[in-house]
Amino acid sequence: MMVTASGKPVRGEYWPCCNWTPHNDNILNSKVFNVKDSTIADFWQSKEMDKIRSMMLEGKPIAGCKACYDEERNGTASLRQQENNGWNRHKDLPNIQDTITQWQETGVCPEPVSMDINFSSLCNLKCRMCFSGLSSELAKEQKQIIDKEGWDINDELLRFQTDDLEIIDHGNNNSLMMELYDMFKSMKRIYLKGGEPTLLQSMYNYLEYPVDQGNAKDIQIKFNTNMTNVQKRFIQLMDKFKKVDLTMSIDGIGAVQEYIRAPSKWRSIKKNIFNYIENNKKSDMMVSPCWQIYNVHYIYEHLSYFNYLNTIRQIEVTPIILDFPMHYRIDVLPYEVRQTAIDNIDKCFKLNIVKQPTLFRKLHTLKKILQDTKEHPQTIKHMEQFSTVTKLYDKYRDQSIENSLPELYKHVKKYF
Repeated sequence: MMVTASGKPVRGEYWPCCNWTPHNDNILNSKVFNVKDSTIADFWQSKEMDKIRSMMLEGKPIAGCKACYDEERNGTASLRQQENNGWNRHKDLPNIQDTITQWQETGVCPEPVSMDINFSSLCNLKCRMCFSGLSSELAKEQKQIIDKEGWDINDELLRFQTDDLEIIDHGNNNSLMMELYDMFKSMKRIYLKGGEPTLLQSMYNYLEYPVDQGNAKDIQIKFNTNMTNVQKRFIQLMDKFKKVDLTMSIDGIGAVQEYIRAPSKWRSIKKNIFNYIENNKKSDMMVSPCWQIYNVHYIYEHLSYFNYLNTIRQIEVTPIILDFPMHYRIDVLPYEVRQTAIDNIDKCFKLNIVKQPTLFRKLHTLKKILQDTKEHPQTIKHMEQFSTVTKLYDKYRDQSIENSLPELYKHVKKYF
């Protein structure tokens, strides 16, 4: 289950999982469950969630699960499949068949034991592929751009919403927090992300509660961070839990990272990675790059760096192939531009790190996308949008795609 900070009309919705695609959903959108008007229990025991459960068990497709279905069609393991396969390996988790039987017999689904929580949109970065509902800094920048350029540039490009200027901290919602604290008695896994959760005192308050209660030793934490704010107290807190999966959102090295995830500094990120490696021995570390047009020609350099780091500390690479917005998707690139990235991808298969099963499958999926001779029907439209939004951000950030991403630029410059 997921608690997110990005819903409308009230900012803060409940979703079935973090991979849910609300713009495709035709079940929950008929009754939006939000943190102001509904409790977690209201959502979890709702007839809408029961419908989703029933359709899952009957093997019927669910529109809100489109992201997973797309990955499965492309031949890679979706989050749905990974979770289903991983569940049986965790002996401390409830037997799934017992849970299904109990729900079918009683009509009441046992409390969730795994939860994704997005406390706030507070973030210190303004990643190009992100949107204002997940980054407070991006929301401020987009408002400044719109004020100067006009609202016409917002449609399909920036996706800015005025409400996103207000930074919501769900840690200040006492009724929600009381419910979340009470759920620690059944909770086994918690996935925290943002925004950038290391910036938020509410996140520390939330995780310190099970530490104080003596429950942390029974709880697995998955933590998503951009690695720009690795404080001593964060490293120490992560040591208190049964197991920690630290997922680093890093899309490139050097200028590529700084261009996509401004205003991050690669030198600082490297320092923070080594700080964490040296001071926390328990965590499982992962890096989750978002593969998109901006970094498709630089994946080998990115993987080479983490191939080197793997000689120091095991780090699993779990890529995401960007699905939205359309104008950043790799499959909207013209065929000849996609072809120029294949040699870069082929080199990746020679790296030891690609023996990791998830990364191996993702690379094969990516190569399949790049080799597809059938161009997207709206390639020209989306490439024009890509050019427009790229030049827009370059202007207001004093950046240059030509200087930061020269290998990409030489193949797409005709659109600029």
